[in-house]
Amino acid sequence: MTTKVHHTTAYSSILPTRRELSTANKTIIITGGGSGIGPEIAKAFAIAGSTKIALLGRTLTTLAATKASLEASHPGIQILTLVADIVDEKAVNAAFALTKTAFGRIDVLVSNAAYFSTAAPLATAPIDEWWRSFNVNVKGNLHLIQAFLANVDTTGEFQPTIVNVSTGGAHFPAIPTASGYAVSKLAALKLYEYVAAKNPAIRVMNLHPGALDTEMGQKGRDAGVNVPFDDSSLAADFIVWAVSPEAEFLKGKMIWSNWDVDELKEWRTELEGTPKFTIGLIGWP
Repeated sequence: MTTKVHHTTAYSSILPTRRELSTANKTIIITGGGSGIGPEIAKAFAIAGSTKIALLGRTLTTLAATKASLEASHPGIQILTLVADIVDEKAVNAAFALTKTAFGRIDVLVSNAAYFSTAAPLATAPIDEWWRSFNVNVKGNLHLIQAFLANVDTTGEFQPTIVNVSTGGAHFPAIPTASGYAVSKLAALKLYEYVAAKNPAIRVMNLHPGALDTEMGQKGRDAGVNVPFDDSSLAADFIVWAVSPEAEFLKGKMIWSNWDVDELKEWRTELEGTPKFTIGLIGWP
C-alpha cells in the first residue's frame, strides 16, 4: 500500500509557506542539526514561522554555520546551538533542560541524528563498529525520548510532537551488508511505537526521508542501496507538514516522505486507529 504519486522533490501541498502549516510560536529541537538534512529541516521550520529552534549535534562548527545561515535569512530568529552526542545521557538531559530554560518550552523533537555502520557482511563485520549503530540509533534515541518526555507539557497550547527520521531500510528485504544500520533502525522504529502507545497525548511519527545525497546516503550506496537520490527539500518540507494539524491522523505511523499527502488524507478513515503503516507480522492476526 503506497500512494500512486511518488515524489522526489518538494511540492505545493507541503511547502512551509502554506499558512495551514505554520509553526509560528512552536519551539523546535533538531538532533543532527548541523549535518546531513538537519540544516534543511531547520530551514523549513524557519520558513514555516518558527522563531525558536535548538540545533543539537556533536560538532560546533557545523552547528554554528547552520545558525549563521538561518540568522542571516530570517532576522529575529533565535537559534540555540547544543553540542552533545545523543549517546551521552547527561549531555542530552542538559541540552533539553537548557532549551526549555532558554525558550520556555519544547513542542517538537525531530530525531535526525543517526549512525550507519561500515558496510560488511555479518560473518566479518567488526563487532564494535556494527554495534555502534545500536548505541546511536537505539540507546541514543532512548535518551532523547526520556529527555523529551521530562520537558514537555501535554496540557499546553500545542500538542507535543516527535518525528523520528527512520529509514525504509527498516522494512526492506534484507540487504546483506547493511544489517547493523537496518536492524538498529528497526529497533528504534518499534521503540517510538511504544512511546506512541504509552503517550496518546503526544504525536509520534516515524519517517523515511527518502534517498538522500548525504554521508548516510553514501554509506547506503556502499552497502548496495543503489537508488536515485531525492531532493533534500522533500524530507524537510514533509516534516513540517507532519507536525501540522493535517497529519494528526498519522499518529504512531511509519510513513515515507515520497508519498503524496493529498492521497494520504483520502485514506484517513482507513488508516486512523488501525495497525496499517506500523511494524508487525504480515498476515497476523
